[in-house]
Amino acid sequence: MARVTVQTFERAVLHQRGAQARVLEPGRHRYRRLGSAVHVVDLRPALLKVSGQELLTSDGVGVKASLAVRFRVEDALAWVMSSDADDGGREQLHLATQLAVRSFVGGLTAEELLGARAGSGAPLTAAVTSAVAGLGVVVEAVDLRDLSFPGELRGVFARAAIARQEGAAALERARAETAALRSLANAARLLDSTPGLRELRTLQAVESGGGTVVLKASDV
Repeated sequence: MARVTVQTFERAVLHQRGAQARVLEPGRHRYRRLGSAVHVVDLRPALLKVSGQELLTSDGVGVKASLAVRFRVEDALAWVMSSDADDGGREQLHLATQLAVRSFVGGLTAEELLGARAGSGAPLTAAVTSAVAGLGVVVEAVDLRDLSFPGELRGVFARAAIARQEGAAALERARAETAALRSLANAARLLDSTPGLRELRTLQAVESGGGTVVLKASDV
């Protein structure tokens, strides 16, 4: 006889010759060693890294992407039975992530991809979740961590960003100048239509000093 201890954060799947596989709950278990196999599955949240994916955008630009998949196994039996590998369905999860990011990047131009990067988590997570349905795993998040463009394209994006910032600054200056001119024009119209106000402003200027006030003979 053999023994296996299953921790509280684990489940074990016991395969015995001629019998259906079953799940062992936390605790100590004994089983026949001959013709049996035990796969212990960790149910704690885990991280799968998918690095160095070379992809093409819809306009033919080659990019490199790296992703991180946060997941946890929910059904140990389904996870183990999905593959003959010791790590269960991890390989299938890796493949599903590769296909999801390939489809996501391939549906966008390089410029669109740059703008969509920040919001890529939701569609990627949904695509991977759909692809691994029945695998016994919960995909909590798929994050696009690194996205590398060719060097010459990075220079183009940088110059475009600088141009946008300079354009925004110029627009803000123009708005400020327009507002100042509008204020001066309104003040001039008000002084022309109200002689008493004009005289009051003249007296204020004389009292404050620091300048020269020129009066026409008709104003005296």
